[in-house]
Amino acid sequence: MKKEFLVQKIDGYDIRYWTYGNSAKQPLLFIHGFTGRNEGFQYIVPKLEKEFYVIVPDLPGFGESKLGSDEWGIDEIARRMNLFTKALQLQKKPHVIAHSMGGLVAASMLAQEPVLYEHKAVFISPAVEAVKGVRKVGAALPTLQYGFGKKAPVVGPKVVKSRLYSRAATKTIMTTKDPELKKTIYQHHFRNLDFISSIAFYLNMHREIIGTGALDYTSQLQHLDVLIITGNKDNVTPLAGQKRLRDALDAQLHIIPGVGHLLHYEKPTEVAAALHEFLTA
Repeated sequence: MKKEFLVQKIDGYDIRYWTYGNSAKQPLLFIHGFTGRNEGFQYIVPKLEKEFYVIVPDLPGFGESKLGSDEWGIDEIARRMNLFTKALQLQKKPHVIAHSMGGLVAASMLAQEPVLYEHKAVFISPAVEAVKGVRKVGAALPTLQYGFGKKAPVVGPKVVKSRLYSRAATKTIMTTKDPELKKTIYQHHFRNLDFISSIAFYLNMHREIIGTGALDYTSQLQHLDVLIITGNKDNVTPLAGQKRLRDALDAQLHIIPGVGHLLHYEKPTEVAAALHEFLTA
């Protein structure tokens, strides 16, 4: 797998990204989810790089890309990603492929500057709408965690970066029974803790994520040809919400059975196959 690590400076702050494959081929721009980084797509990329030019950045404030302000939110990150796309000077417009919170960023990117991208976009288990009902209980836990981390400068960061908490949270969204894959996912999530740029930023972002959704961008996205890929056991962005987004956008919905929110880890072959079929049709 050919891999190139590159840096693009946007408004004075570095965005770090990785590319795979031949730059003359159709580009795919991957957008990761909350607390994530480029590494999360490592199982999907090898299945696509022979036919596409794959670009996987760390979003501003995540992974190895720099954060300029704790006040940056979804729309500001999206604005910078659009500047990033322009700076790449690609031979062809890229398709946007986004996971989870990345779906919010991608929706904002496409709403702000649709001319930068191909008309086909793929959302993998996107954040669809504000969290409601019993799901508010689970969503409140990270808010409390980041809130405590922000207020307690000595103990707080240790709580936010706790591997015990990370393991417990990850366990609730995994569906795989494969012990080696479980170990890999845990290790990836532990590694992500080392890249927390600002607890205040994470707190603000989490509040925004649970208070909004891709449905808020419906009017700006209706002209697109959209594929939604989701698992039927997703307890983070449930199937019912994905169906509402499908109906609002007149999108295609591809449901992968027996998997939850981490389908990019647990079912990469199925995800890549659905992507390939949709983008080449």
